[in-house]
Amino acid sequence: MVERMIAISMVMLAALFLMIGCEGDQGPAGQDAATVCTDCHNDNTLIVAIAAQWGTSVHASGGTLNENMSSCSPCHTSEGFIAYLATGDGGAPENPSAIGCFTCHEPHTNYNFDRRTTAPVTLRQGGGTFDSQNGDANLCANCHQARAASPQIPTSGEVKITSKRWGPHHGPQGNVLSGNSAYEFTGPYDSSTPHYIAGCPTCHMAPAVGIMAGGHTMGLIEEGDDYVAGCEASECHTVVDDFNYHGVQDSVDVLIGALRSALIDANILDSSDYALVPTGDTLTLSITQAGALFNFQMFREDRSLGVHNPNYAIAALNASVEAMAGR
Repeated sequence: MVERMIAISMVMLAALFLMIGCEGDQGPAGQDAATVCTDCHNDNTLIVAIAAQWGTSVHASGGTLNENMSSCSPCHTSEGFIAYLATGDGGAPENPSAIGCFTCHEPHTNYNFDRRTTAPVTLRQGGGTFDSQNGDANLCANCHQARAASPQIPTSGEVKITSKRWGPHHGPQGNVLSGNSAYEFTGPYDSSTPHYIAGCPTCHMAPAVGIMAGGHTMGLIEEGDDYVAGCEASECHTVVDDFNYHGVQDSVDVLIGALRSALIDANILDSSDYALVPTGDTLTLSITQAGALFNFQMFREDRSLGVHNPNYAIAALNASVEAMAGR
């Protein structure tokens, strides 16, 4: 009797498995699911190469994955970014994963590799808009932008800083590329650059060199050399040997160094490029000092040494150095 009951139960479980075990999202109407899936899921596809490229990227290997509190998760975790696009709040993902394929794409929903969003982005610092003619760059700008300074720099009075990390934080490339958000000492800076029109993927996702540069590595160093394929493909430059085009990186490096020295001499910056905030106390700055510190952090953290927007970087840094010198 017991054996018969067990046998009946096993038959029922098997039937239940057949009914629900293979259920999933319904594929496109009129298409064979196996055919649709194997367009990507096969042993001879570009997806394999892309996955290998991504595996060497900072998106895959960055060390900030566990920064999954609600203020950080939208840009440090895949789950947080997806939630942020849907609700405006990344939340605190319980099991966060790295920025990966499904962060930027949703092929199992759309059945293509379109970007999750290419909508214009309102910048957190300054409220300007990032809207490149290359709409794919808008996706990048959701995260590659400055955070809002807290406190903001007022039009008069002083700025009281309680965190050594005050300023734009890491990754303000979207602000620099679009010519937004640097503190203005002398009126608007020249922010015109064809790099904004070309957009991030033109250079950072130029044809891949294995898993070293371009493609989904998004890296721009190939065996120690600047990878300039994107520059030459943009129809703006014909022959480019490295990113120090017309010496722009040299110029910006000198300006950042001069501004660093001025801030250190004024006891505003420490030797590690953090604001010199006394432990448990406040660093009080004039508006000029705060503006110079903000611009220093903006263009240092941009990490392109002016390549993203040469005119804007040189104008803002020159103004900052002159302001600190009292000129």
